[in-house]
Amino acid sequence: MLRLLSLGLFALLLGSFGTAWGAPPKKEPPPPPPADADTAEQLYAKLDFEGANGVAERVIKKTGLSHQDLVRVYRVLAITYAVLDKEDQSREAFQQLLAYDPEFTVDANLGPKVSTPFSEARGYWRALPQKPGIETAVAVRVGEAGTIRVTTRDPSKMVKKVNVGQRWASSGDYQTSTIAVGDGVQVEVPAAPAGKTRLDYYVQALDEREDVVLEAGSKDVPKTAFAEAKGYGDKPKEKGGFLGSTTFWVIAGAVVIAGAATGGYFAFRPHDAPTSAALSPAVRCAGDLCN
Repeated sequence: MLRLLSLGLFALLLGSFGTAWGAPPKKEPPPPPPADADTAEQLYAKLDFEGANGVAERVIKKTGLSHQDLVRVYRVLAITYAVLDKEDQSREAFQQLLAYDPEFTVDANLGPKVSTPFSEARGYWRALPQKPGIETAVAVRVGEAGTIRVTTRDPSKMVKKVNVGQRWASSGDYQTSTIAVGDGVQVEVPAAPAGKTRLDYYVQALDEREDVVLEAGSKDVPKTAFAEAKGYGDKPKEKGGFLGSTTFWVIAGAVVIAGAATGGYFAFRPHDAPTSAALSPAVRCAGDLCN
């Protein structure tokens, strides 16, 4: 028993001496980098493809991502998967990226390791009848209610709802509404307040995770339309009864043209041409005029 106590005391003293002599303490692992688009792009720029890929994978697990962040993160994710020889994951990431940004193209300098899965993903979308996207058409006039018509193209059925925001002026709160996915879905716009002609608006399509997968404008950078002045483009009313009507002036014009044509004929005809013939009855008897 005494021997065990002695050994324990010796170990305790040895540990104390080790600390006093400057033995390095255990290092805690560094905290993971922030899971956001900025960090993923910074690591990618430093050629830390594994680090950038890991951050991007963490970001896409979040909910409520903006459209801009979705595009930025999936761009990093698709390219780093390709560089890390994960071709299937790269192709799937490129498919998602092209859903959010159908106009995206790959830098040819990245080589076939990246361009091959990208081309396959682009072929997937080309086989579908249309590209994803949002189209808007606005009709607003001063002093009158107007409309915003929204067409949401969603061939892959990723959109679950569409939000529309609108406001008269360049600041203040938006009036928001949720509409169905479809062609030419109409949103009512109230008449502009006095002195206001600028309409700010945006349309955002969200998936089941509340990520903004498609958009036309945003709260920070909205689309704009201006109310037309009242009466702009209206056809003026005809005045003055029959004398002021279009019909009267068409008939009058025809008469003038016909008169001019007749006058022209007589003005330019040959002077020796007969203009009339006088006929008088004459009776002959055996070849001679009868008395």
